[in-house]
Parts: sequence; C-alpha cells; structure tokens
Amino acid sequence: MPSIFIGDNPRLEAVYKDRGSRHCVIITHPHSLMGGNMHNNVVMAAWDAALDNGYSALRFNFRGVGKSGGSFDDGNAEVQDIAQAVAFVNKPVIIIGYSFGAWVASRYVKHSALPCIFVSPPTAMFDFPSMRDYEAWAVIGESDQYCSLLILEGLLDKDRITVVKHMDHFWSGAEDLLEGYLSEKLALLSSVTP
Repeated sequence: MPSIFIGDNPRLEAVYKDRGSRHCVIITHPHSLMGGNMHNNVVMAAWDAALDNGYSALRFNFRGVGKSGGSFDDGNAEVQDIAQAVAFVNKPVIIIGYSFGAWVASRYVKHSALPCIFVSPPTAMFDFPSMRDYEAWAVIGESDQYCSLLILEGLLDKDRITVVKHMDHFWSGAEDLLEGYLSEKLALLSSVTP
C-alpha cells in the first residue's frame, strides 16, 4: 500500500487501511535510532492481525524516521505523534505498541485511557507507568533481552501478561504465533469495546 502523510508539526509518513470498522488499530514501531520503522516484522504481524479481524489499521513512522518530518526526541515528542495518528483516524482506537513504541504508547495511554496491547515492552530499559487500572495487556518472550518480567508484573496484573516460551524480544520466525495472540486479543476487544 502507498504511504500517506498525516498531521503536521511534523508531518508523519503512514499507511492507512480504512475497513469501515467502528474501531481502528494504531501500531507503533521499535526504537527510531535502532532501525525501527513501520515496516518492522512485528509491526506487520500486528497490521495483519488487525485487518484479519475486520479493524481499520494505521501504522506510521515516528518523527525523524523514513519520510516523517522532525527529529528523534527520546520518546517525548513521539507521544504527540501518537496523538496525531489518533486525531487522523477520527474513530475509537486500540493501540498495539511494540518495544520502544510500547513505552511511548504507555505514556500516551496514561492520559487517554485507550485500550492497548504491549508487545515486548522494554521495562528493563525505560520507566513505564503503572497500567493496572487501564485496558492494557502485554505479551513477551520468556527470553526477552529488554523486558524484566518482575517489573512488568508490578505494572500489570499477572492475568494480563502472556509469556511465550522459547521467544526473545524480536519474534524472528514466530510472527505467525504473535499474530495469533494479537488476533485472539483483538477479537475479544471487538466483542466488549463500545
């Protein structure tokens, strides 16, 4: 699909598929300075899960990535990038955030109370807010190099955390497994989210 540009200050490169659904899944990518972008394997697994479940979907490059304007801001102004994406779709949103994108999403969701699924949240690298009173879930690999399960369990109830055996932070070769988890969660959310 061709990319479009959304928002301003800065304009962000994005891909959007409007399925005419009542909700849109917005997907955030891993660390901007470590090769993260909206074409990442995990981002694409989330994209496929959203579309396969009948959701509209939007993935975008944070500021300074790809053709997006602006420059990297250590995850601070990137919170506003999510706000621009939410404003663009103009319908209720579910966020799927991966790695650095999960951290940025957690800080946005803290003030918007949107449902959110964190994939491999790097709790050993970044200071995440508590998400105990929010519609939030997490899926991690048991060998994740950047996620501390102990810290994560302090942020989310244990029954909202799924740990996948034999998997690390990057989900290489296991995208179908991750897509299955996300599809299951999205199907559940479509039945309970107004």
